[in-house]
Amino acid sequence: MKDLLKKIIEMDERARKAEEEAKAEKLKSEAEIEELRNKIYNDYIVRAKDRVEKNIAVDKANAEKKIAEYSAAAEKAKHDMSAIYYANGDKWVDKIVSRVLS
Repeated sequence: MKDLLKKIIEMDERARKAEEEAKAEKLKSEAEIEELRNKIYNDYIVRAKDRVEKNIAVDKANAEKKIAEYSAAAEKAKHDMSAIYYANGDKWVDKIVSRVLS
């Protein structure tokens, strides 16, 4: 009977030890998973920030290029209108004055 009781106690001790080891392994696995999740998340955030910065730089360069194009077009239109005015301004003034007076 003592042997049977001793075996039961030994089996219970082994089962408890196995349970403790399993709990410890579970906690360790959960910690590793959490660490890996944080690493993946942080890597993703870093890549996303890099991508945003690159996109901002590209968008800024494109915007500056368009501003330069629009400024050049506006300057050309201003120049063309000035040239037309200098070429025809006196005629237009004379025509306006003659229409007002007649």
